[in-house]
Amino acid sequence: MPWFLWILAGVFLLVVEVHYTRNFTLFSLGASALLVGLMAALGIFDPWTQWVCFGILAAVLLLWVRDWLRELVLNRPIHAELENVIGQIATPVDDLPAYGFGKADLRGTHWSAHNASHVNIVRGQRCKVMKVKGLTLWIMPE
Repeated sequence: MPWFLWILAGVFLLVVEVHYTRNFTLFSLGASALLVGLMAALGIFDPWTQWVCFGILAAVLLLWVRDWLRELVLNRPIHAELENVIGQIATPVDDLPAYGFGKADLRGTHWSAHNASHVNIVRGQRCKVMKVKGLTLWIMPE
């Protein structure tokens, strides 16, 4: 593929990313296309190698750089939307043994819960959410 088509495709993908998506998937593909276009303009690669290089660059940027860029640009961790439940009150659906797992109700929704304390928690007892790990609430008696 001619080098200028790689450059045009890269610029197009970057423009679409900036104006519409902002999840850095198209950014990864656009940046890869730009890099391959620059290497093709220098005459470094034949057409098959360009496509292989594009695939490798796109995979590397998607897997390792995208999350880092999203956190850097948006100024918040990827799972920051779950941090607003820390400090809220949850009530266990069943008894939870010390350091045990079960279900808890928070804002009308059942969550997976982990008793992060050394004491048993009884069903319906008010508990404070200490942290969220994955989709599991770590709770302690209030």
